[in-house]
Amino acid sequence: METLGKTIELVCREKGISKDDVIEAVKMGIINAAKKAGYRGNLVVKIDEDGKDFGIYQEKVVVEEVKDPDHEISVSEAEELLGREVKPGEKVLIEIKTDELGRIAAKVAAQVIHDKITEAERKALFDYFKEKIGDVISGTVKEIRRNGDIVVDLGRVVGILPREEQIPKERYRIGDRVRAYIYDVVFDLKRYSRKKPSRLEDYPPPYVILSRTHPKFLKRLMEIEIPEVAEGLVEIKAVAREPGVRAKVAVDTKEDYIDPVGACIGVKGSRILPISRELSGEKIEIIRWSDDVAELVARALSPAKVIQAESYEDENGETRVEVVVPDDQLSLAIGKHGVNARLASKLVGQTGQVVGIDIIKESDFRKLEELEMEEE
Repeated sequence: METLGKTIELVCREKGISKDDVIEAVKMGIINAAKKAGYRGNLVVKIDEDGKDFGIYQEKVVVEEVKDPDHEISVSEAEELLGREVKPGEKVLIEIKTDELGRIAAKVAAQVIHDKITEAERKALFDYFKEKIGDVISGTVKEIRRNGDIVVDLGRVVGILPREEQIPKERYRIGDRVRAYIYDVVFDLKRYSRKKPSRLEDYPPPYVILSRTHPKFLKRLMEIEIPEVAEGLVEIKAVAREPGVRAKVAVDTKEDYIDPVGACIGVKGSRILPISRELSGEKIEIIRWSDDVAELVARALSPAKVIQAESYEDENGETRVEVVVPDDQLSLAIGKHGVNARLASKLVGQTGQVVGIDIIKESDFRKLEELEMEEE
């Protein structure tokens, strides 16, 4: 059976799966073939370490009187077949001659082996890409589904870029290169989406779920493109995004000689602009991190000028920050459609605190101060 051994070695090399998985698949195939040929009872397959030889056996119990021939064997018959003395109650393995399995049984074995190897190969791919979650990967647009999901050719598997994970203003065509964040790996697409997912009968699992809207996509791009971030000299503390529109990134460093904001922006924006272009022109603001939540909120409301910011606990025990801005800066602090204030809240929320932000015009704040003084 040297051919079997060579086949196992070849499959292991080509498919990138373990020898144990392949041998287990071969065993299952041979057992199924034996069952197809009419053998019953407890079937056992033994394959040597090199895979060059195998045998298939029926495990039977030695008895004085046989009542169940599929599971029992008489003392005399066992001794004749095994060539040794046996005792009642002993379990013995009776070899089935492999040439008795026949051509049809061999086909069944081949099919089961193929299915098991395919299953093992898919599991190996699943395990491989599971380790890649959090990485950035590139692929080619293979298909645009009717529900808006995009199928991306990643080589050995396909990636799925769901509609809700696409930057809204981006449009794709077949053959386009796409770069995305590996968000998850699944066998069943229903797992990741509450909406009606694509049915991908033409593409076997596993499926790599991709995202271009995830905050960590921006973080990974900065780690790839900015040396100080890649080397750990500059730390990205928090990221908040309105995909394709605007983003805020808080950075910090423990090195006094490094300006973390300047390192990320680069000379005339040379470092951050390529990342912005990758995200379809998303405007990326870099701010310096602060452990003081009020100071962090003030910085996060950039480019608005903040006169003062104070944090306090409301009646529910939640942290709130009261921010005072010049009257002509109120709309800038809030931003178009509230995007600036919303991003600031998302960014600061990554401190682990529930933070509410109250933005007040300077004129209103002065009036409140005057009223408090009068009451005193």
